[in-house]
Amino acid sequence: MWIMLWLFMSTTGGLTSGSAEFPTKEACEAGRKELGGMLVRVNEGGDGTARPMFAPPPEIRCIQKATGKP
Repeated sequence: MWIMLWLFMSTTGGLTSGSAEFPTKEACEAGRKELGGMLVRVNEGGDGTARPMFAPPPEIRCIQKATGKP
């Protein structure tokens, strides 16, 4: 079992964190890439805003549930 952890700050100072479980490392890495891509799209104005919404860089990591190691 793998866990994806994320932590990022908005440009207004709000902090967002969370986690999601995945059955394999490959699935976790795919989820990490998708979340990272979504943050880039939103930051580039894909949601209709004219300014960046997230302070870079976001932290998105996949770790093993049993060991806590990447």
